[in-house]
Amino acid sequence: MSGTNGGPARSRTQAMVTTALSGALAVAAKAPKKASRGVALALGKAAKTQQQRLIADWLQGYLAPGTPGEEYATRLFTQLHPNVRKRFLASFVSNLMFRDPGIVEQVIEETGVKPPLLMAISPSMRCNLRCVGCYAGNYSRKDDMSFELVDRIITEAEEIGTRVFFMIGGEPFMWPPLLDLIERHPDSAFQPYTNATMIDEKTADRIVELGNISLAISLEGFEKETDTRRGKGTFERVMNTMDLLRDRGAMMAFSATVTPDNIDVVTGDEWVDLMIDKGLLYGWYFTYIPVGSSPDMSIMLTPEQRNELRKGVNRVRREKPLLVADFWNDGALTGGCIAAGRRYVHISNKGDLEPCVFCHFAVDNLKEKSLVDCLGSDFMRDIRSMQPFGHNLLRPCPLIDHPSVMKNLVAKHGAYPTHEGAESLFTEIHEPLKEYARELRDVYAPVWKEEYAWADIFLNEDAEYLRRGSKGIDADEEIEEAEVPAS
Repeated sequence: MSGTNGGPARSRTQAMVTTALSGALAVAAKAPKKASRGVALALGKAAKTQQQRLIADWLQGYLAPGTPGEEYATRLFTQLHPNVRKRFLASFVSNLMFRDPGIVEQVIEETGVKPPLLMAISPSMRCNLRCVGCYAGNYSRKDDMSFELVDRIITEAEEIGTRVFFMIGGEPFMWPPLLDLIERHPDSAFQPYTNATMIDEKTADRIVELGNISLAISLEGFEKETDTRRGKGTFERVMNTMDLLRDRGAMMAFSATVTPDNIDVVTGDEWVDLMIDKGLLYGWYFTYIPVGSSPDMSIMLTPEQRNELRKGVNRVRREKPLLVADFWNDGALTGGCIAAGRRYVHISNKGDLEPCVFCHFAVDNLKEKSLVDCLGSDFMRDIRSMQPFGHNLLRPCPLIDHPSVMKNLVAKHGAYPTHEGAESLFTEIHEPLKEYARELRDVYAPVWKEEYAWADIFLNEDAEYLRRGSKGIDADEEIEEAEVPAS
């Protein structure tokens, strides 16, 4: 489809937001405090929905004098190379958090599909490491996606207004044309999830030269925790790479898979302060999900530990000049599960359109169909029709928090497994996951009631959240009721 300017879908308003942010960020290093107020003002003017206005109001408070946010803004504006401020930061914020609802409505009207905010793509599943618990296994170059296919997918995504792409895998830098691909799409923002062991000085220079890249670097903690999972010497190599990138003004985040063995480390002051010292500006916390050929529920956080992670993440936000996100416990900020194209979707190295990077099932392949056609499949639509899967958004996931949901939908639509061992979620560990979900419900019921009254205000324009609330029961309860034969 074409946008208002005859090119890929991008409204005049959206372009103006990105331009205004780019302008403010271009001079930010000279007067970071003034620039932060200018950015907050620009976003406030750009806000079209109540949720966007609430985010803009929060940002103004976060950047207030004397707060960790003010220190964060100084770090953000003085550390980053001008290319990165202009090309990644402006695009990422405007397209992910302040997307023009008008362009979304236009795409829905023309295609029948709501464009996802972001897309995760695994161009290769090859990796130079062999990490414990990782679903990436032994792959060869013949299993990689072609450059032409990935380029076509991103172009089709841009045409419906999706302009943020997470490049994962595998190790994305094992895919040779990664940076050439990113160079072909200068108006989109890219975030490779990388182990950072393949980035040398030449690569670091090009990353900053391109500018529309931020790196999410995988770590499990300090040397002990990281090397235990990723191999001896990995932590030292990552620290050296961080120095290369920081000294050039690259944007970096951490990506931490949290387990019972490292939860106290990765939420502790010493480790968080190290990330700040190394120049990282944000971070992602992921709960270990037992997927793949050897699922191990002992590596999962217990329900009580998930709550401790929630508390730890919130403490980091209050006390540190670092933005962090928790992919599960932040369900209240996203309106619940974001998979299946509601907010994001994953494309495997084989071209299969998967609901989520952890949900290895599909009914369509991008080698055979367009992106819009794949997003519009009955499988994806059915998942979206049930989201969020519960009113308590601290339990957003249809794999581990509402495990009957995805099992039912996969069977209903005949979705095929896209990765070895994918079916184990519905066979050998299904009953243990149901027990885990019941225990999690009991832990989080009082937390939601006592601490998340604000979610009803924040999400009062979210049709899916309001629909779930009106039903009064969770999606897995709906499924179980439907399966009970009439007396």
